[in-house]
Amino acid sequence: MGQVRWKIGWQLIMGLLLAVTVSGCGLTVKQKTALNSFSAATQEFSTGAQTEFQKNRQDVIEMNRARFELGDARVKLMEFDRLLTRDRVQARVTALQTLEDYAGLLHKLVGAVPDGELLEASNKFVSNLKNVKGVSFSDEQAEGIGKAVAAVGGLYVEYKRAHAVREVVETANQPILSVIDLVKRDLDPKELGWNAGYKLTASELEGHALKVGGPVPSHDLASKSLVYKAQAMAAENTARLDLVSSELIGLASAVAEAQQNLLQVLSTSDLNVDSVRQLANKVREFKSIYGLLHH
Repeated sequence: MGQVRWKIGWQLIMGLLLAVTVSGCGLTVKQKTALNSFSAATQEFSTGAQTEFQKNRQDVIEMNRARFELGDARVKLMEFDRLLTRDRVQARVTALQTLEDYAGLLHKLVGAVPDGELLEASNKFVSNLKNVKGVSFSDEQAEGIGKAVAAVGGLYVEYKRAHAVREVVETANQPILSVIDLVKRDLDPKELGWNAGYKLTASELEGHALKVGGPVPSHDLASKSLVYKAQAMAAENTARLDLVSSELIGLASAVAEAQQNLLQVLSTSDLNVDSVRQLANKVREFKSIYGLLHH
């Protein structure tokens, strides 16, 4: 009987020692702080970029409506969003929501949320990432993230959370960088894509306004007003897009840099937080500027 008690006592001692040893492999305070800062800044960037893409489409609709009112026969009544359609907007919003899901998952892994909520966040992120066009993300990668997150819980929860964070950051690194690159290409004025479609619409509005503005008699104030408003709209929208696009491209680059630095969590005891702090500061500055420009 005494021998049995001794064995049980020894097993309990060894179990406690193992628990202490394993829990020491969890994330440090600095790592948790950096991951939370990255998550918050990335989510805010994603939200801002989604709002901007949606506003771009609304701007195009309004500019084409102005052309229609000025009698431009090339504009069809039901095609005001011709170059920036709802489907094109949705594809970009989906990509940015995936980035938001990624940041949210990291935040939940660092925090003390229930296992079920973690698994739900993981499944949502993985499912959405697989649907982003132009991004390579295999079933094996999705399974690896799912298993790591599903394993969180039990006696060694801190160790398992740290392992899950490492697995998510490492596995999702290239797909996340690809998502960011898609956003940057859309906003790049040198690319023949989203930005070019917006500016083409503004250019066509300005051109048509100049064309019809000349023959309008000076006493026809209503027609003159439409022409002037159209010209102002084209110029203001173009200038605003240039400014916001430049800001968002800079933020996207900062997110990409911070994401790459997160990989250090795999091999060092403390995360390099410099780029994460810079990202957070840049996002705060952008929110102030965007709040003014959006209206």
